Amino acid sequence: MVVKSILQRLLVKFPQQAMWTLAWLEGSKISDRRKIGIEIFMGAQKSLSKNHRASSKLIEVSTNLFDFLRKTATCDAAPGRGNQIRIKPWHHPEVDLSEFLPPIQAALAVSPTSTDHLNAKDHFARTIPRMRVFSERVRVMASKAKPKRMKAYAVSSTYRTTLRQRTPQAQTGDVDIGELHFLVKQEAKGDLRKDARVQDLNNVINRLMCSNNWESGASSRRRRRLHLRTFAVTCLSEDIGILEWVPDTDSLRNLVMKSYNPQTSESCPRRRGNRLANFSDANLRSYYEMCQNKFFKEGNLSRAVTMFEDHCLRPFPPLLWWWFQQTFHDPHAWYEARNRFTLSSAAWSAVGHVIGLGDRHSENILVDTTSGDCVHVDFDCIFDKGLNLPRPEVVPFRLTANMLDAFGPSGALGMYTEGLQTAMRTLRDNRDTLLSVLEPFLKDPVIDWKRHRNQQKPSSSEPGGVHTEKQTLEAKRSIQVIDERLQGIYNLRNPNLKKYRRRDHATDQDDEYDHLIPLPVEGQVQRMISEATSTENLVQLYVGWMPWV
Repeated sequence: MVVKSILQRLLVKFPQQAMWTLAWLEGSKISDRRKIGIEIFMGAQKSLSKNHRASSKLIEVSTNLFDFLRKTATCDAAPGRGNQIRIKPWHHPEVDLSEFLPPIQAALAVSPTSTDHLNAKDHFARTIPRMRVFSERVRVMASKAKPKRMKAYAVSSTYRTTLRQRTPQAQTGDVDIGELHFLVKQEAKGDLRKDARVQDLNNVINRLMCSNNWESGASSRRRRRLHLRTFAVTCLSEDIGILEWVPDTDSLRNLVMKSYNPQTSESCPRRRGNRLANFSDANLRSYYEMCQNKFFKEGNLSRAVTMFEDHCLRPFPPLLWWWFQQTFHDPHAWYEARNRFTLSSAAWSAVGHVIGLGDRHSENILVDTTSGDCVHVDFDCIFDKGLNLPRPEVVPFRLTANMLDAFGPSGALGMYTEGLQTAMRTLRDNRDTLLSVLEPFLKDPVIDWKRHRNQQKPSSSEPGGVHTEKQTLEAKRSIQVIDERLQGIYNLRNPNLKKYRRRDHATDQDDEYDHLIPLPVEGQVQRMISEATSTENLVQLYVGWMPWV
C-alpha cells in the first residue's frame, strides 16, 4: 500500500513523465499487478480532476494510447506485403497526440543541473518536440522478433498555440519540424524491463565518468571524455516496449559489408567485406564449424585454432579501417571519428565486463555514421548469463579483428588501452556507488534476472513476483562477481575447459588460484584484452556471433 501511494503521488506530480514509466504496470500480464496499476492511474486521475483537468484527461486517455502501441507491437505482417505494414494512426476525439511527451530520453530523464530547484517543472527539459501523428506505414525489421519501426511527425513544443493560430489554407505538414522514430517490439522469452534498468545504470556511470575520467601525468595531452550512448526504453508490459531509435546508426556487421579496400583489384576476393559479413555464405560458416568440431568433438584446441586462422582469418583480412577512411573525407573528421569509436568501444568494454554483458554479436553493436560513436543495444543477456548459453560466450567483450583494425595502426594498444584503463579506474574508484545501485536491481522481486530468451527452461519466478531462495542466492552470487571485478579480479570462468579438455589436477589448481589474484588496473586491462582477442576463445563462440568479423 505504501509503494502504491508513492507511485500515485509521483504520477500526480509528474503526469507527463510518470505515465510512461508506469505504463508496464497498468498493462501487466499478471492480474494482481495490472489491478494495482489500474488503481494507481485511476487514483491519480481522480486527484487531478479537481484542479488539473487537462492532466486528468491525459492520464485517462493514456491507457488508450498504450493499448494502440501494444497492438502495433504484436500485429503480424500480411503475407506478400514485404517489410512494411499499414496501420490506422492513433487518434482520440478528446486529446490530441501532441499533448503527450514523446518517450525519448531527453523528455523522460531528469536534468542533472535541475536537482537544486524546488519547482517540479525545472526537473525536466521544457523545449521537447511533440508528436503530431504517427505515420500509417510501419516497417517490420528483419530480426527474429519482428520489431516494428514506427515514425511520428515531430512538431515544436508550441504546436498547440500554432495550431490555434493556423489559417484554414495552411497544410498540416507545414508545422512539422522533423521526425521521431521508435521501435516497438515484443520479446518472446526476454524481459525489456532489464534493458530499461541497464540504461538507468549506464546513466549513473556516465555521471561518474564525467567527473572522474580524466587521466593525469604523462597522458594529460591525450585526455578524452568517455561516455556511453544511451536511449530511452519504455516498457508497456513485461514483454512489450517502445525503444527510442538511435538516429544515423548502422550495425557493425553492415559496416563491414559496406567496406572495401580500393588498393586491391576488383576481382580480388579480399577487396570487399560483403562475403566476410554475409551469414548466408555457407562456405565460411562450414569452415568455422569444422574448426569447432576439432575442439568440441575431438578436444584438440590447438588444431582448431590453426584451422580457424588458416580458413577464416587470413583469407579475409579486416576492412573496417577503410569504412572510416571512405566515410569521413576531411582528415580532421576522420581522426575524430576514429578516436570516438576507439574511446566509446573502450568505455563499453569496461562496463560490459563488469556487469557481465553478453550476446555481443555484430548486430547488437551499432556505430553512429555521423560521429563514429559506438552504441550497444539489447541488454537481455547480463550478469554472465552468456556463460549459460549452449555455446558459452567466453570473452569479456567483443574485440574482433575488424574492431582492432578500425582503431588504427596501434590496434588495442595506445588510445584504446588508455581509455579502457581510465574507464576501469573510474568504475573501481566508485565501487561502493555502483554496488549500491546494482544491488536493488538484482534484488528487484518483479524482474527475473536469470531468465534469458535463449534458455529453454521457463522462468522460475512466482506469479506474484516473489523471489525464491534460489534466486536470492543467485543475486548474491552476481553481486559478489561484480564486486570482485571492481577489485581487479578476473573471474570470467570458461565452462568449456573442464567439459571438453582433459586437464591435469595441478593445472586446475593453478587456474583456480590465478582467478583469485587481484590485479592493478593496468594488469586487469591487459588480461581483459588478452582474453577478448584470444583465438582460443574466439573459436569456441557460437557461429552466429561471427567471431571472424
